[in-house]
Amino acid sequence: MSAFSKPARLNRGSIDMTLGNPMMQILRFSIPLLLGNILQQLYNTVDSMVVGNFVGSGALAAVGASGPVINLLVSFFLGISVGTGIVISQAYGAKDFERLQKAVGTVITVTILVALVLMAAGIPLSQLLLRLVNTPEDIMAESTVYMQITFGGIIFLMLFNVLSGIFQGIGDSISPFIFLVISCGINILLDLLFVIAFDWGVAGVAWATLFAQLCSVVFGLFRINRTDAPIHLYLKDLRISKELLKVILRLGIPSGFQNSLSAIGNIIVQTMLNSFGTVIIAANIAVIKIDSFCTMPMMTFGSAIAVYAGQNMGAAKPGRIKEGVRTTLIVSTAISILISAFLFFFGELPLQLFTRESAVVQAGMDKFRIVAPFYMMMGFFGILSGVVRGCGHTTAPMLIGILSMFLGRVPVAMLLSSRIGANGIHWSLSVCWTLEALVMIVYYLFGGWRKSLREPEKIKQT
Repeated sequence: MSAFSKPARLNRGSIDMTLGNPMMQILRFSIPLLLGNILQQLYNTVDSMVVGNFVGSGALAAVGASGPVINLLVSFFLGISVGTGIVISQAYGAKDFERLQKAVGTVITVTILVALVLMAAGIPLSQLLLRLVNTPEDIMAESTVYMQITFGGIIFLMLFNVLSGIFQGIGDSISPFIFLVISCGINILLDLLFVIAFDWGVAGVAWATLFAQLCSVVFGLFRINRTDAPIHLYLKDLRISKELLKVILRLGIPSGFQNSLSAIGNIIVQTMLNSFGTVIIAANIAVIKIDSFCTMPMMTFGSAIAVYAGQNMGAAKPGRIKEGVRTTLIVSTAISILISAFLFFFGELPLQLFTRESAVVQAGMDKFRIVAPFYMMMGFFGILSGVVRGCGHTTAPMLIGILSMFLGRVPVAMLLSSRIGANGIHWSLSVCWTLEALVMIVYYLFGGWRKSLREPEKIKQT
């Protein structure tokens, strides 16, 4: 019997954002998503805390040194998955479950193929890639080990991100959160076991993360095959729909290019930062870890509003989108102001979770006092670009992000780093956030994407 010979039922964990109060629906979706994002971020954060406290600041720098390189190699694919999220949320909003099923099979198949290529290329090239970003020799050996193990398990990282995107597209942010509660607990326990008990150092935290991500994938595959879900995934489903792949690529390639070029920009900036030595590198890694938590509410609202916009466009209800955007911006701005104030005045407290070295803590505070006041700008860009992407327009956010990076952050970092040192590089990030927010506001208010709000029925034909 065909999986679609009888009406599919909605997943009990899903939220139909085409009905009910817009802000309440967005919050219902956002809260589990936020908690799940926090837990996912704990993977690398716990790694950094454990090695920073039990091995040293050199190991902390080694764990973070591979980040920009790995992000570059996976970011294009993760950008492509944005196209999948749009197709899934619009199909779910239109209750087109057959299209939904084909999209899931297509993206899982492509993910596995891409991950195998990255694994085969990344492991032997790890040290070369680290040298290209000017990684200091005193952390080269540990950085190489960490990167090679990470590439060995990159298929689990990519599959989990795709599975999370699938669940989120159908309005289910609770299932990924449950997977992460379990796998994050496993990661923390294995970190402590491998580093403290077994004394494996940097390799220990890498193996712990790999096994935890494997658990996330197993739980995700189990949940996606529940009988009450509108989608399933069996071996027979692992095939590529050429028609849907074209749509996914058309919608996702702009985000993929944006992610890749932004990652290149970050590598350029990281290379400049690496020249200031291990203390600055370690401080920057600690700040990035803390920053990833503190900016998460704004980023989560951006992801939530994209799903909200996609579902309502699929259901031909564009009038609900404007109301959702307005209330989401108000809540996001209030949260960003509170978080910025805390980090500006009390940032030493979270920094001391990573290291007690006063020089590292002071360098971290220098960055907080430069970037934290601009979190609000990042929130504006995330939410407005999320709406535009959810409505099927991904090119403009790509161009705005890329131009802000290469006409803003990179040249400002080059100019100011030679004059005021590492703080000049930190200022370049604030400049980048401000530029992309201001341009995105103008595009949101006056851009051509607004035509789709007046002709939502065309979205079903894309």
